[in-house]
Amino acid sequence: MPSWEWNPVISVQPSYIYIFALMILEGMSLPIPSEIVMPLVGYYSTKGLLDPYLGIIVGTVGSLVGSLIDYYIALKLGVPFLPRYGKLFKLTPEKLDALSRWFAKYGTQSVFFFRFIPAFRALISFPAGLSKMRLPLFIFATFAGHLIWDTILVYIGIYFSSTWQSIISVLDKYLYGVAAITAIIIVVYILIKGNFLKF
Repeated sequence: MPSWEWNPVISVQPSYIYIFALMILEGMSLPIPSEIVMPLVGYYSTKGLLDPYLGIIVGTVGSLVGSLIDYYIALKLGVPFLPRYGKLFKLTPEKLDALSRWFAKYGTQSVFFFRFIPAFRALISFPAGLSKMRLPLFIFATFAGHLIWDTILVYIGIYFSSTWQSIISVLDKYLYGVAAITAIIIVVYILIKGNFLKF
């Protein structure tokens, strides 16, 4: 198992737990771009700090978990919830309507192919849940799409690893900062809605 040594460029020790947590947030349509997380996995693998194949699996499963959360939000809470609170996931009524039309027309294919479209790849889970798409089909299409996308991103990170040195610390700070702020916002929101906090 590779040992980790402090490097001024690497501000946080790479961890599969971090990858998993960040990709759950990404799968939930929150502002954690896979286009940054997974190339970092590729970069760190060239330093012997992560295994690229395990990183791909961990990231893909994390994205799947996040997508399932969105699916069940739509399935259980439905239309009354999404137009009102969809902004938490950057889901506007216009986007929901457009995605729902695509899903109605292409079904499982839309769930798979939208996983390759940034800004929309996570949002397709909502119309799938609203339409009560069969869960096994949703899991299959989602996992397959995420797996291919994450694999491509990891190998991009490997291929361009020599150019990452100048920006890696900035990306580290961005990812963990956004993740921390997002987690705080979610916890505060849950506390307020549950009447645990009152203003």
